[in-house]
Amino acid sequence: MPRCPVCDAHVDLEGLATPPFCSERCRVIDLGRWLDEAYAVPQKPSDTDEDGDGEGPIPPKLLRGDDDEE
Repeated sequence: MPRCPVCDAHVDLEGLATPPFCSERCRVIDLGRWLDEAYAVPQKPSDTDEDGDGEGPIPPKLLRGDDDEE
């Protein structure tokens, strides 16, 4: 029998309206954890990501402040 990912209680997947959670309370707690960014999907860092924010390098145009050349 599977277990609730929040409280580790046994979960009856057929008789419950909130699988894989044991209750609505645990479902909402899990949602709150995702919204608070307590969970994260692991990413492999990019070779060009110098500051570690996952966005890669800043285009040279933005570095110089030449935003009126287009």
